[in-house]
Amino acid sequence: MQENISVTDSYSTGNAAQAMLEKLLQIYDVKTLVAQLNGVGENHWSAAILKRALANDSAWHRLSEKEFAHLQTLLPKPPAHHPHYAFRFIDLFAGIGGIRRGFESIGGQCVFTSEWNKHAVRTYKANHYCDPATHHFNEDIRDITLSHKEGVSG
Repeated sequence: MQENISVTDSYSTGNAAQAMLEKLLQIYDVKTLVAQLNGVGENHWSAAILKRALANDSAWHRLSEKEFAHLQTLLPKPPAHHPHYAFRFIDLFAGIGGIRRGFESIGGQCVFTSEWNKHAVRTYKANHYCDPATHHFNEDIRDITLSHKEGVSG
């Protein structure tokens, strides 16, 4: 087994590794990520090791550059026309993103998504790039419409 090699010693890369792992956990379960990391073959990973590294904000100390690069490939890529979009749209009751796929194929940029089903959310996040600077993901439309609040008519 190779010695654990830090991706880098910079604070910003540590934050990037942590943010990437947190984003991946919105898509994949711990077991899947552990299998992916072990598949790279650089270090031994278990669910306990990954959870501990995440809880201690120390995953970037343990991730090798090859593991880091492999994990990045698991995230969806921006569309080819990013960041030059023809129009913006929102994706309500999104499911796994069929409407989004169509709008993106003609140059659209999704800026808001709402979907409540946890399995659909994972699939959606695995398939569609969401720019953290311009896209908001909402899981319960009632948080936007406020229809679950007393005194607000629906």
